[in-house]
This record gives sequence, structure tokens and C-alpha cells, in this order.
Amino acid sequence: MLAVVLGLSLAFGVPYFFSLLGFAAWAFFGHLITLDDDMPGEWSNLEKSKDIWRISQVELGVKFVVLVSVFLLVAVFPSLKEFGAN
Repeated sequence: MLAVVLGLSLAFGVPYFFSLLGFAAWAFFGHLITLDDDMPGEWSNLEKSKDIWRISQVELGVKFVVLVSVFLLVAVFPSLKEFGAN
């Protein structure tokens, strides 16, 4: 992941913030799209475990908090958008 962030910055002048935002959004929306697979009896939870379902929901919540935190961080400190840009 670090190599991708640095590569995008060096080759295309993409600020680190946008790479971080992209990874956070990818993690959150990817989990959201496949959330139903973790429901009891579904593809990733054939044992019908409610614990797996709850853990998946908590993980999704944490990913959401990280995504929102990245937005808030750059809202509070707008100069962060310039780091890594050529």
C-alpha cells in the first residue's frame, strides 16, 4: 500500500490525502457491498454464527469511522491536501 501511495505521488503528483481517502473508501464500500455474505447461513458464514455477523458489523463501523475521520482531518487541516503533490 505504501508503495502505491508513493508511486502515485511521484509519478502523477497525487497528494497522499487522496490515496489515503481512496484506500479508506475502497475498504468501506467493499465491505458494505459484501456485508450480506456475513449474515448467518450465507456464503461467508455457513455455520450460522451470530458472532461472525456482529463482528462484521463492528468492522464496517470502524471502517466508516476511519473514512469520516480522513474527511474531517482534511477539513480541519486543509494544508494536508498538498503533501505528496509535485
